[in-house]
Amino acid sequence: MPLSHFYVSGEGSTSQTPDHHHRLHWPTAPGETDTVKSAMGWWLPALGQIPSQAIDLVRIAGSAYLVDRLSGRPATFTRRLHLTVEVANPASWEGDAINQLAQLLFWLTGDTWELQVVRDLTSPEEQPGEVPDNVESVALLSGGLDSYLGALHLLSTLSEGPLFVGHYDTATAVRQAQNTVRSWLQESFAPAPSYTQIEFTQAADKKEASSRSRSLLFVAIGVAVAASRDASTLFVPENGFTSLNLPLHPNRAGALSTRSTHPETFYRVNTLLRLLGLEIEVTNPFASYTKGEEMRLVADGHPPAGWDRIAALTISCSKLDGARIKGGNSTLNCGLCYACVTRRGAFIGAGIADPTIYLSNEFSGEARLELLERRYSDRAAISYATTRGIDDDAIDAGTWPPDADLDAISNLARRGLAELGRVNLG
Repeated sequence: MPLSHFYVSGEGSTSQTPDHHHRLHWPTAPGETDTVKSAMGWWLPALGQIPSQAIDLVRIAGSAYLVDRLSGRPATFTRRLHLTVEVANPASWEGDAINQLAQLLFWLTGDTWELQVVRDLTSPEEQPGEVPDNVESVALLSGGLDSYLGALHLLSTLSEGPLFVGHYDTATAVRQAQNTVRSWLQESFAPAPSYTQIEFTQAADKKEASSRSRSLLFVAIGVAVAASRDASTLFVPENGFTSLNLPLHPNRAGALSTRSTHPETFYRVNTLLRLLGLEIEVTNPFASYTKGEEMRLVADGHPPAGWDRIAALTISCSKLDGARIKGGNSTLNCGLCYACVTRRGAFIGAGIADPTIYLSNEFSGEARLELLERRYSDRAAISYATTRGIDDDAIDAGTWPPDADLDAISNLARRGLAELGRVNLG
């Protein structure tokens, strides 16, 4: 396996780049360099007063995300990635913390990561202005259906609504969905919820289609915002069935999704935060629900009128390649990938009419046949899993937190598969 070396620093750094390392310059202020686009700035001035551990966590997670996207994946799948990042406080990463983060990246991406931190010799600019009030919680709001349902649930059940945080890169559909959700939430709730949308991505074209490390970056940003407002909880809403990431076919190590919200991921993230001395708990409010069950829960909570119309404008699709088909649109859910089928099953399971416009319903003739062919792997795996049922041996052999209830996990998986089985894949 070839080893890719990257060195990430602020654009004002004068340190020499080690031999054979690709240098990435993170802009000092919100903006863009020749390698990185960031709305946060190197010292995260846009996010407020943040402890050095949280700043460094965002730097390392953001750098890993850049490296992930800029490193082509070989036929053998696994990459060896060496990443050096300039940080504010290297002492925080001595001992178990840096190893814990490397293992977390391996768990999320399937790659071997060699992480190294060096002291950042630049200094932050003093930030003028008032210190914002503290809050109880922060919640991630991605533009997807789960996070939207999470926002509705949290706004209706918490005595104090959370601050919402979103991340976007170059995907127009994601930014569009976030804007739609933000506008509707602010019009429908009083006081209007606060929603910070943050752009962060590489300047060059990406070489890796997937972004398995994005979830860590998103969580790190949420942790930084939480730390800046003394919040004790970061909510990451995702249906529990998708989070399990169970293999749908014998030739797959997992589902056609990622481990971004797997119970083990939360366990490892919270372990890392404790090692760093950050008193923030990352949790999933829908961990025990299928997507249909969480939708029913929200509907029964009497959300503002029109919530289902906005739900239809969220983005669940994991492909977004519709523009490659004649007459297609890359901002629409395709309707046939694993994420879209899970979404469609949720509306059916919740007993709610689905007003989403899916490409699979818009296409006809040759265009529809091409989409069906592009989604053959997803459809075949889903069909296999719903026919065969849950493999309890696969659950028993899985990686779970120490307190995981495997019987409850098995039951959740069966309920989730039942929702998938109600969707027409043709």
